[in-house]
Amino acid sequence: MQIIVGAFIASTVFLKTEMHHKSRNDANIYLGALIFSLLANMFNGFAELSMTIVRLSVFFKQRDLLFYPAWAFTIPTFLLIIPMSLLEDGVWVVITYYTSGFAPEASR
Repeated sequence: MQIIVGAFIASTVFLKTEMHHKSRNDANIYLGALIFSLLANMFNGFAELSMTIVRLSVFFKQRDLLFYPAWAFTIPTFLLIIPMSLLEDGVWVVITYYTSGFAPEASR
């Protein structure tokens, strides 16, 4: 839900269904929308960092006692996080791409 609300806010702040590329002011708006999109998507998963830190004690205990190799502990997390990240980025693009003016028509 956070990414959806952020995408709607970004699409209203940078609302330009037809982006002009004629002056430096147009370029500043375009780059502002790109940087905001990058930062919003990059820090979206930052809340999961605390869960990763909590799991480290279990990881080190299992590694030190030779229960499981490191890859066996990290593969389930990897397989769950990557598709969710792709889904969140897809939702962001669907909501903001046309409304910010990155594409000339909505069908693209």
